[in-house]
Amino acid sequence: MATESAHEERRAQAASPAHPGLATRTIGRSTGMQRLRDPAHRPAWLSDLSMLPALVLLIAVLSVITDGLLTPSNITNVLSQSAVVSIAAIGATFVILTGGIDLSTGSVIGASGVAGAWIITSVHSIAAGVVVGLLTGTVIGLVVGVVVAKLPVVPFAVTLAALYVVSGGTTLLSHGRTIAPMPAEFINFGIDGPGGVPYAVWCAVGLYVIGQLSLTRTAWGRRVLHIGANAEVARISGIDVTRTKTSVYAVAGLFSAMAGMVLTSSLAGAGASMGSPLLLSIVGAVVLGGTSLFGGRGSMLRTAIGVLFLGFLSNGMSLLGLPSYDQQIVTGVLIFVAASAEGLLRRLRPRFTRS
Repeated sequence: MATESAHEERRAQAASPAHPGLATRTIGRSTGMQRLRDPAHRPAWLSDLSMLPALVLLIAVLSVITDGLLTPSNITNVLSQSAVVSIAAIGATFVILTGGIDLSTGSVIGASGVAGAWIITSVHSIAAGVVVGLLTGTVIGLVVGVVVAKLPVVPFAVTLAALYVVSGGTTLLSHGRTIAPMPAEFINFGIDGPGGVPYAVWCAVGLYVIGQLSLTRTAWGRRVLHIGANAEVARISGIDVTRTKTSVYAVAGLFSAMAGMVLTSSLAGAGASMGSPLLLSIVGAVVLGGTSLFGGRGSMLRTAIGVLFLGFLSNGMSLLGLPSYDQQIVTGVLIFVAASAEGLLRRLRPRFTRS
């Protein structure tokens, strides 16, 4: 009995104010776990990593069933092949965050690349060609943005029309031919760089940092998120919805143009249709990363994870020897599942809230 009384006394002393350190540590751990469980208090960056376990699992599985997936040369290859998609996906993320969609991304990549390549081969100035290419994409995005923001039309229809107009116009002006060759200094941007990693990959990393900071640390980024969450509430709050939406599509056009110039460097030439096959991967990376197609929720970190997921998936399927059409089926199924899961969660969330 004396021994039990001594134990009880020590437990009481440990829980009493005489031992504040132990009590504080216990409360701190409890509070920290509660914050992680509560979506309202959970750090934003933690939610952005929701697709990271799936990426890690994919890499683990592919590394077991393939040879050479995680070798330095193959990882560099994955990053290099994903550079164009990753840059264009930054602009697509901004558009989707407003609740819109841009189907003209692939054609803008082609148009910007062709415009830049034509100037480079004509006046023999890389700087002039890059400037013209970037301006081409920005102007196309600006025109699309004005139509989407000012007219009562859905972005899907406007950007689909832009896809055909821009693609057809670029093919007409370039006479359907590939503009080449490019200067060696320009080609090296896509295949050479510090540490054996091409400059294009380093450029993509820098652009993601800029994109994330613009989204989270600027008034413009907060306006983009507010419009995606509820455009009418944003308008009542004093946000110029028309101007912000217009700027978002212009920014998307700029990023598509950057992707077009990087692709031109990698291919050592430019053609009107070179960006068209990339549309599925660009939009798919944003969706797979977890950015909501309904707008208002997402980040560049999510998109980066989505890009890496598709990049390793494509590389792994190639190492397995799967034909291109099988790869397209697998990619399409994954994007369909991701989009359907988001819609299902939105429908079930009110039921969970009521219960």
